[in-house]
Amino acid sequence: MRASFRALLAALFSIGLLLTAGTGPAQADEVTPQTAKPVRFLSYNVCGANCPLADPTDGGRSAWVNNLVKEIDTWDSDLVMLQELCYGQWKLIRDALSPQSRVGQVSYDTVWGAALPSASGCGQWDPADRRFGLAIFSKGQGSIVAGTRTVTFLPEEPTVPTEDRILLCAQAQLDGRSARACNTHVDFHDATTALQVPAVATLVEAAREGGEPAVLAGDFNQVPDHRDMNSLYNHGTGSTGRFQEVDENDKEQFAGVDCPQTADRCRSGEATASPTCSEHTTVTSKIDYVFLSYEWFKTVQGDALPCPPGMSDHHPLRGAAAWEK
Repeated sequence: MRASFRALLAALFSIGLLLTAGTGPAQADEVTPQTAKPVRFLSYNVCGANCPLADPTDGGRSAWVNNLVKEIDTWDSDLVMLQELCYGQWKLIRDALSPQSRVGQVSYDTVWGAALPSASGCGQWDPADRRFGLAIFSKGQGSIVAGTRTVTFLPEEPTVPTEDRILLCAQAQLDGRSARACNTHVDFHDATTALQVPAVATLVEAAREGGEPAVLAGDFNQVPDHRDMNSLYNHGTGSTGRFQEVDENDKEQFAGVDCPQTADRCRSGEATASPTCSEHTTVTSKIDYVFLSYEWFKTVQGDALPCPPGMSDHHPLRGAAAWEK
């Protein structure tokens, strides 16, 4: 997209753009802040390094952060998982959600993990610090338990050119209960994806203390019914995992022999990457997820929001659930 056109888009939309984007045409399973279950999740690949800001000034950076914060507040998010996040970008979000900035409002605790020591595109957020990675935000000051943050580098296929990928985890107080929160971004090369997805599943299970709940979110660069995802899902052909996914019960997305309309849930979901988000995206597919421990949550709900112009090349993914009693 030409820079001049991006600038025009930025001028046409207000600071409240992301909030408005979630109020598009109604869908059959649309999950709204008024109807969603009480435990709320948001996962978003924010394309911090590869998506140029339409307005690369302090005002443009602030506008981007304000849009994200509006969505976090609108959804009343308990956990927020962000991928492709620049360190300077994370600091701005962290400060915007801090107790000092949120007088009279709920604040968020956070942990950061660097996958790369430098990404050139991160200079638009902070020319002096171009680190690139992931972050978890948890509702409530001090809601992330001190000393529980872990960063694990994922295995790589040595014959495939790739960049470092990580799994970031921390213990968080989630709606008054303790849970292991994990965030990842799996490599897109087929051979590496096949290594990293099972590794993530194994790492998250190993990190759980005493069988407590786990929340695993991120960009997995693979579609739901692919065999690479077998180690995560606890249902569907070949599945060996222990998770359900928030958008697995949208019958509008059910198709094929393994996903009939008569099913209650399927390895499926609304697209989170599509050409509507970026001219460089050629395939419409679901590759972003929020996975929840099946034995701890019930009544999952999920929706991929429309793409807010100038924010990212992915759709934000909302999820919600109720605790298993």
